[in-house]
Amino acid sequence: MAREGFPAEPDVFSAFAPCGDLFRTGVGLLYERLAGHAHAGPRLSRPANAALARLASRRCSPAVAEEPARFLLAVETYYALIVKLATFLLLVRDGRKCPPAVFGGRGSWRDTLRCMESGQLGASLGVRGFPEAPQFAWYLDAWEHRLDRWADDAVGALATDRLAGSAADPAAGADLFGGLYQALLPKQVRHGLGEHYTPAWLADHVLDRVGFDGRSAGRILDPTCGSGIFLLRAIRRLRDCARRAGGSPLDLITGFDVNPLAVLTTKANCLLAVRDRIAAGDGPAAAPVFCRDVVQGAQPNRLSGSLPLCRSEPSADSCRFDYVVGNPPWLCWDLLASDDRRKTKRLWEEYGLFSLSGSAARHGGGKKDLAMLVLYASADQFLREGGRLGMVVTQTLFQTRGAGDGFRRFRLGADGAPLAVLRVDDMVDIRPFATAANWTATIALEKGRATRYPVPYVRWTRPEAAERGDARPAGNRFHKQRLAAEPIDPARRQSPWFVRPVDLGVPVGRLVGPSDYTAHLGANTGGANGVYWVEVAAGEGDAVLVENLSGLGKQAYPTIRSNVEPDLLHPLIRWADVSRYRAAPSACLLLAQDPTTRRGIDEETMQEKYPRTYAYLRRFERQLQRRAAYRRYQRAAPFYSMYNVGRYTVADHKVVWRRMDRRIRAAAVGPAGLAGQGSLAWLPGRAVVCQETCVLIATRSKEEAHYLAALMNSAVVDFLVGSHNVRGGKGFGSPGMLEYLNLRTYDRGDAVHRQLAALSRLAHRAASLNRDFEQIQARIDSAAARLYGLCPADARAIASLAGRAGR
Repeated sequence: MAREGFPAEPDVFSAFAPCGDLFRTGVGLLYERLAGHAHAGPRLSRPANAALARLASRRCSPAVAEEPARFLLAVETYYALIVKLATFLLLVRDGRKCPPAVFGGRGSWRDTLRCMESGQLGASLGVRGFPEAPQFAWYLDAWEHRLDRWADDAVGALATDRLAGSAADPAAGADLFGGLYQALLPKQVRHGLGEHYTPAWLADHVLDRVGFDGRSAGRILDPTCGSGIFLLRAIRRLRDCARRAGGSPLDLITGFDVNPLAVLTTKANCLLAVRDRIAAGDGPAAAPVFCRDVVQGAQPNRLSGSLPLCRSEPSADSCRFDYVVGNPPWLCWDLLASDDRRKTKRLWEEYGLFSLSGSAARHGGGKKDLAMLVLYASADQFLREGGRLGMVVTQTLFQTRGAGDGFRRFRLGADGAPLAVLRVDDMVDIRPFATAANWTATIALEKGRATRYPVPYVRWTRPEAAERGDARPAGNRFHKQRLAAEPIDPARRQSPWFVRPVDLGVPVGRLVGPSDYTAHLGANTGGANGVYWVEVAAGEGDAVLVENLSGLGKQAYPTIRSNVEPDLLHPLIRWADVSRYRAAPSACLLLAQDPTTRRGIDEETMQEKYPRTYAYLRRFERQLQRRAAYRRYQRAAPFYSMYNVGRYTVADHKVVWRRMDRRIRAAAVGPAGLAGQGSLAWLPGRAVVCQETCVLIATRSKEEAHYLAALMNSAVVDFLVGSHNVRGGKGFGSPGMLEYLNLRTYDRGDAVHRQLAALSRLAHRAASLNRDFEQIQARIDSAAARLYGLCPADARAIASLAGRAGR
């Protein structure tokens, strides 16, 4: 099995994998014995439930697949049993304090396992507080003889010599149980809960960034500990340093997690990490890991006391930590259960993380991540003044407009402590999580000081020859480019960060500023591309025969060939149709929308002037009415209404580019040519329309469109866009970026403006003939740099940086 973030190695738990008899028998028996027991579990998405059902049907039986929640609890109980058995077998082996007959003698295992679950077995081995997992001890009250045979086989498969010799030894800072957990729980379930296994090297990196070296007596907390990799790496450092007199590494670590299975796993890993000390009789060992929700239990600006943070009753301040580290769950706000959103809304507001109006949040600016709330709540509740926090977060927090604004306040509420950003590491290119396309970054903060800009920003990239998805470092295999980051708008400290070379000679303020132009999204069908996108098969007189592209869009539509009036058809440019200096329509759009009123053409007019088109649309009426955006915003409008359509949509001349790309690829677009081919042959002179994944600026002339196309494709504009946007992200290339691009209105009297328009025409001609235009591009870059007041040295540096980032 491929492990997320773990080196490939034979798994010591391979006998317990879903393909084996131990899984089929054990999980099947536990599922059967759960009949009549309550088994409420986490709210899972449809893909997660479907993945569980497939696993159950394939590895157990179709009958088991009928209740995914019940099957999930059976799998979790199975996993928990293996963790507990393996942990105690290793402690027995190393401690030799427990006679073998006590742990697994002849007869029923029920009494032995009850002794294990109650903590008596642990106490006899010098362990306190383990397992303490009553959620997964229900099987004792549902015991039957077939479970005895399974337990015999399971203990036999847990060969202690093989366990002790595993490369994933907790004593070496590795997670012994991570591979097993990932094998048993489908990826859709784990990722639906925001769980992503952190590679050991990444945990080490975070510990380095906060300065935790194990030499001091500083206490460390992971508030969302998962299986405990951060704590295991911390224990390793504490063990490697000079030991404090009479102390134990467990005295300085604490872990929280909302998932009791994660708490059990971390406890087991931490105890096994110090099992040599337990065997030496250094006193009762307890892993201070608790089941706790750091978000829903949070009280802004005061320590929450729902669980003790210390073993005695100290003052609240002494229960705070010197270091807080971790990889909090990455879950979007809109994917949280409605009850969870309701319970945590107050916290989002009090920490200042909701910074948008309701309408702005609804229209895409509200894609907030739970990780930001976990970070703020953890810094507030658990970090002492002067303490340091390091976490793995999504890189979009630093450059996303809207959703990241509140996070970039770096203050705990209106009057709370400030947070100083010490450093950000951008790991988007290296993808530390091999099976997840997360935009990974790490952040290090210090509580009690304000952030001073610019802050150090390190961008990690891999050599082009390195294999993508394999992020395990070997020496200096990653390139680390040291950059500087600061708010793009100095007057708005919450504005997206502008990331630049440390030695950039020109002040950022000279490059950025509002533009004279307004950009717009292309026409949006609301998920009904399969209705509005058509191909023209033939035409005669006042009618053309069209066929809808039925396989496109968010739902399936029947394929229909129908005559319609040509008046509402426009050549359509799709995302894939756009490249630098070239945009060729590949289909037609049926635009039954009034660009002036921005509503669907009223039905009376449609029936009178465009009866064929109206009849065609009526065949999809029920499906069009079911569109989510239509139900929410346009119930009173005609059922065929569309979105993002205005006079700019049907302007004769425009410049268009793609959103969600890694670089700006812009092209000047004019009316469909009189010598068009295919669908376009029936639409001579018709304004070209682009889809909503493209952005456009309507212009007054062909020359102005070419001027803008040259500027948008220039190295300096690509640098400006990439420096405050996430390349490849959903916000890259959005209309709002013009707020900072400083684009001036086309002036025919300006020689540089005319030169850019002329060079763009040359580049478009070269692109249409599939010829190289890089020499033309170099001249465009030079002219654009002069327009922005850049000296040749800064222009070359920016061109080099833009070229590397946009590859």
